[in-house]
Amino acid sequence: ALKRPLNLWATHYHTPSIAPAAETISAAFPLIGRNDQPISPPLLHRDWCEAALQGSVSIKQGGKATAYVFVDSKGPEQANCDQWLGSLSDGVKNATRRARFMKVNHPLGCGVRNHPLVPFRTIAVDPDMIPLDTVIYVPELRGRVFEMDGRSLVHDGYLFAGDRGGAIKGAHIDVFLVESAAGPLEDLFASTASRTFKAHVLADDHPGAAAVRATQTASCEPVTSDR
Repeated sequence: ALKRPLNLWATHYHTPSIAPAAETISAAFPLIGRNDQPISPPLLHRDWCEAALQGSVSIKQGGKATAYVFVDSKGPEQANCDQWLGSLSDGVKNATRRARFMKVNHPLGCGVRNHPLVPFRTIAVDPDMIPLDTVIYVPELRGRVFEMDGRSLVHDGYLFAGDRGGAIKGAHIDVFLVESAAGPLEDLFASTASRTFKAHVLADDHPGAAAVRATQTASCEPVTSDR
């Protein structure tokens, strides 16, 4: 059965795919792990800030891509990203400067509870509004066409609460998309608090919820080897 309807608004995020900074660049910053030691090659200032803001990054080096995901903001202050963070709160800006990461085995990174980030399916939520692991149904999304991996697909309207973010509060959700300049489904996934859409939380025994959860069985694990 469908549970209570919600009026939500959405933004979107993605996993940036970048190359390390050139060795001649002095103002470059590696990602650091929980032990405050470098776990990645140095990145350009703006690329580092983009990784901290999006919460994940894929670094391409030597024909191989390695993903890193944000774990906490308890590190030393590393880089000031305020010029790229717009109107985000001072708390988010301060946390970004202290971002720490871990290397993971999934090419697009992980959400919470070891869930892989799945484009057009994973959403970051405020767990006080939408509990983690919840499946929601958005009638306005059903039947919408989007592009992924060179294919044209039709959305079934279901989204999975597999992530959370420091700037995601209340009725705001953040939808994980592919990196693209086309702005797929921009009218829906770049809405505002004054432009909302209806969504329904699905009961655990709803067939749609069961089908979506069955696709979330892959585990996104930390990689402990040296960089």
